[in-house]
Amino acid sequence: MDENNKKDLTEQVEDSKISFEKLAKAKPSASKFDRITTIILLAICVALAAYVILGTVTAEAPAAVQTTTSASINISAETVQPGLFQRFTRLNGEIGSDNSDVAALPDTSGTVTSILVRRGDMVTKDQVIAYIDPSRPGMNYKESPVTSPVDGMITSIPVSVGETVSASSAIATVAGDKTLYIEASLPERYTGTTEVGMDAYFTSVAYPGETFTGKLSFIAPTVNTTNRTSDIELDITEGQDKLKEGMFVTVDLVTEEQQDVITVPSDAITEVLDGSIVYTVVDGKAVRTPVTTGSSNDTRTVITSGLDAGDVVVTAGTVSDGSSVNVL
Repeated sequence: MDENNKKDLTEQVEDSKISFEKLAKAKPSASKFDRITTIILLAICVALAAYVILGTVTAEAPAAVQTTTSASINISAETVQPGLFQRFTRLNGEIGSDNSDVAALPDTSGTVTSILVRRGDMVTKDQVIAYIDPSRPGMNYKESPVTSPVDGMITSIPVSVGETVSASSAIATVAGDKTLYIEASLPERYTGTTEVGMDAYFTSVAYPGETFTGKLSFIAPTVNTTNRTSDIELDITEGQDKLKEGMFVTVDLVTEEQQDVITVPSDAITEVLDGSIVYTVVDGKAVRTPVTTGSSNDTRTVITSGLDAGDVVVTAGTVSDGSSVNVL
């Protein structure tokens, strides 16, 4: 409101006060008609003053709105660059092994006279683990040693001292160094994009919060017609010393991999009637940019056209085409 308007309003209020005072001091002899006329005039003056005030405020309002509208919107953004894109598929698997358990056999039949090891003991190749007495009635022979055929752990001892055994009876079972791997089933729909050598990450309930690594080493050439899957095997590249045969594991297998592609967070893409768009930042303003999308994983989507390396894409913040933005 300018100074002239303020002066006019002040004069109108003063005139109204004077008129009101005159009305209050009017002599009783004044006619009732004069008093009514004065009240009506006073009301008209008040209405005119209110009209002037409201008109002034209304005229100034657009400037305030314009100031608010022109404020920059705070956003998050990222500069896109070509890189590696991977899509994962979660599978259930089980740890298997090459079954390197070996039986320790005696050289002759006879009676077990002593067993020198227990289950769980670690032994070396050719270490004596038991003795057999091959003597027969009327004939005495020297005790024959039974040795471990490999380095490893004693996992079972199926005989007892005093028991008669033959040359084909296992005195103990020794678990040698095993090569562990993962057995799983791959859904048919992923067989077209999955290749031997792709990476995998897996977890076991035995080690909460720990992730192990592996690589796809085998894909069966056939599909099971009952469950529409192919058998696969994965080499364990990390964790052989902790994991055990028979363990259940959860596998995240790479089922698609693309090199040197542009990706953006999937949340940055908006679907509209004529396709997909993102908002890029150009000279401090948001620009509506049509894009063509490709494969997606849980967090990111491949952009096959519409963006170039170095473009800045809005990843968080509500904007429209032409909005002034401030990148945080």
